Amino acid sequence: MFRNYLTVALRNIVNHKLYSFINIAGLALGLACVVLVMLFIRYETSYDKWLPDSSRLYRLETTTHLAGRPAVTSAAVPFPITAAMREEIPEVVAATRLHRENITLMVGDRQFLQGVDVVDPNFLQVVRLPLVTGDPATALAQPESLVLSEDTARKFFGDMNPIGQTVTVAKPNCSGTDVATCLGETIALKVTGVLRNLPTNSHLVADAVMPNTSIADRESQQQKEDWLSPRYYGYLVLAPGTDPQAVIAKLAPILDRGPGAALRHLGVSVRGSQLFSMHLTPFADVHLSSAGYHDNMTPPGSWVTVVGIAAIGLLILLIACFNFMNLATARAMLRAREIAVRKCVGASRGHLVVQFLGESVLMALLAMTLALAIVEILLPAYDAFLERPIAFHYFGDWPLSLAILGLAIVAGLLSGSYPALVLSGFRPATVLRANKSGQTGAGRLRVILVVLQFAVSIGLGISAMVVFRQISFARDIDVGFQRSNIVVLGAFELAPGSRESLAETLRSNSHVLATALSSTVPFTGENSLGVVQLPGQAELLTVNKIIMSPEFLRLYDIPLIAGRLLSRSHGDDTLSDKTVPANEGHNVLLNEATAARFGYTPQQAIGKTIVYNGNHVNVVGVVGNVKMDGALEPEKPTVYFNDRNATWAISVRIDGQDIPATLSFIDQTSRAFAPATFFSRYFLGDRFVMLYRSDEKQGVMFSIWVAVAIGIAGLGLFGIAAFTTQRRNKEIGIRKVFGAHALDIVRLLLWQFSIPVLIANVIAWPVAYYYLHHWLAGYAYRIALSPLYFVAVGAAALGVAWITVLGHAMRVARRNPIFAMRYE
Repeated sequence: MFRNYLTVALRNIVNHKLYSFINIAGLALGLACVVLVMLFIRYETSYDKWLPDSSRLYRLETTTHLAGRPAVTSAAVPFPITAAMREEIPEVVAATRLHRENITLMVGDRQFLQGVDVVDPNFLQVVRLPLVTGDPATALAQPESLVLSEDTARKFFGDMNPIGQTVTVAKPNCSGTDVATCLGETIALKVTGVLRNLPTNSHLVADAVMPNTSIADRESQQQKEDWLSPRYYGYLVLAPGTDPQAVIAKLAPILDRGPGAALRHLGVSVRGSQLFSMHLTPFADVHLSSAGYHDNMTPPGSWVTVVGIAAIGLLILLIACFNFMNLATARAMLRAREIAVRKCVGASRGHLVVQFLGESVLMALLAMTLALAIVEILLPAYDAFLERPIAFHYFGDWPLSLAILGLAIVAGLLSGSYPALVLSGFRPATVLRANKSGQTGAGRLRVILVVLQFAVSIGLGISAMVVFRQISFARDIDVGFQRSNIVVLGAFELAPGSRESLAETLRSNSHVLATALSSTVPFTGENSLGVVQLPGQAELLTVNKIIMSPEFLRLYDIPLIAGRLLSRSHGDDTLSDKTVPANEGHNVLLNEATAARFGYTPQQAIGKTIVYNGNHVNVVGVVGNVKMDGALEPEKPTVYFNDRNATWAISVRIDGQDIPATLSFIDQTSRAFAPATFFSRYFLGDRFVMLYRSDEKQGVMFSIWVAVAIGIAGLGLFGIAAFTTQRRNKEIGIRKVFGAHALDIVRLLLWQFSIPVLIANVIAWPVAYYYLHHWLAGYAYRIALSPLYFVAVGAAALGVAWITVLGHAMRVARRNPIFAMRYE
């Protein structure tokens, strides 16, 4: 019997090549999309599950409740808090910290700018990263020790045994009278362990690990005692059976004592537990739970993205299944006699159901084979597009292979279920008498399936159009300053005086128009915060602070609205970032947003006294608002001041001529100032483009999904059009005999296929509006959801439907009615 079923199935596939091709090709496209989606979801949900003994390991995170601003959630915490929790909360059995720094490491005469994880000495005992060589208990016990990953050790030492080798680093935190001597000193770090390369599905990096007890740590003791700056990643191990919320509930006294005291020192009467709230995330959940957090070590994932992509993959598969079901149901009348004869000779309905489901599963398995071939072809490009090493090994990933096989079988059963039930229910006598199936509900089902196919395609098309339009709008938005032809040079490891000397030397090149120092630059996402208030008033305003040299505003062409800019010739135009009595009476600049929050116009703000971090300072100028984060964040209240000891970035504006030679001059000059330091540099414009890279990829993915969905729907509509026009030959012939013109026939058929597309628009538009309204809320500056986007995509879908059926309609409309009347 099985052989007979297989023979009949293969014969039907061969005899109806067009329908077979449409079914198999459509289902193969759907299955290929689902396989790619499954590979993505598997990768995203596998993050950090490889780490042993991590069930009780949590990352501590901070939400800062700022005066006059929305709460900000950060993946980092202040340095002292994890140690305080370990000492005072019994349920915390271990705690450790990590701070990632870019440090120039030297091996012989070679230099490497290397990301280094600066950690507590117990880090490898708490976060049990796999060591190839070395003991987790002792590898970081000595202050001047260093643990390298396998790849980093190979980069530094080749095939030599790295254990015991020496890596040198320039001495950091040079200040005082011995700066010149200090800058020439180096620190020797001994390699004490080699880490196995961490898999890419981890929120940790660990290329190089150094204890924070080393004098090579760039963080000063003052920074490590700071309770108000979340700069470190904190990890805790809880006792078995501990509720994380119970640990968080015991934090209030620690926060009131630590951050609270720091706030009182600044003259701010707010409890620490009101400023900070903490939360614990299981180690294996960090990647997918950190969307929207600031200061993530690696780009986070998102459950919303995972669920959304899974839903779209499922919808595309359903479109393919609907396509299959639609064509199989439409072809029911062509097999009416076959079914009737089989029933007359004794075939039961169960036998027929098994036969037709078997045919559907066979076609699904053929589609799966084609789908896997498509995946093999697309996987390298898919890998590069997502920037993730997504791979698929049929035998090594046998659970996934079985899941794909099962999915194909389920898709075949789902696709063939309704047709099997319809076909097996035909009445032999009725069919043999009139060669009709008598199934009036099948036509309505076909319309419903076409509507669903196009509804998904239209929704995805609208989403793709809006995403690309928003990205284009964000890139063209006026950010309030000039961003072109600016090179940013990181000068972390230079002393303040050396930074100023380097900036001055760079200005000697004829292609360098200006240089300036600052504590931050646009598009980094870094926001240093301060607190301001009017004298005698209790209301606090949280502001961004930008520490800069007087040349900064001119270099970026930020407009002066009122007053004057800071100048090197005015002694009071400097201000220490620390709260010290010497700040009293010194000068600052505000932006328009800060003046407006105090109720002043820019002109009224000039000469006013404000309290900044506990010191009374004077406002000497008001500058324009700028969008430091592009269109992602609104313009924020900002205070500008000059503190030569707190700047790290050198902005260099160039004229854009002979750029390679200018960059070479910048590199050579910076190397001359600090031979033991590797300077990072980049174009500000490149960082601006990176702001929207993730959303741009989302738009590309929507476009691809639209193409696939419309391709599958178009294949199905083509098959349905071919079948429908064939079955309406007699009707069309009669219409032509009674005077209908070819154009009337074409218009009739086009209208028939336009109705499902119009209904699909009615379904897709509100769903797309709801999704896009929430997506656009992630941008502070965004486009309006114009009805034109919806109408344009709906019209395009209608055009695709017309193009698909036009050929069939024209051919039938032009046919001689004599041949149509002879049909059947």
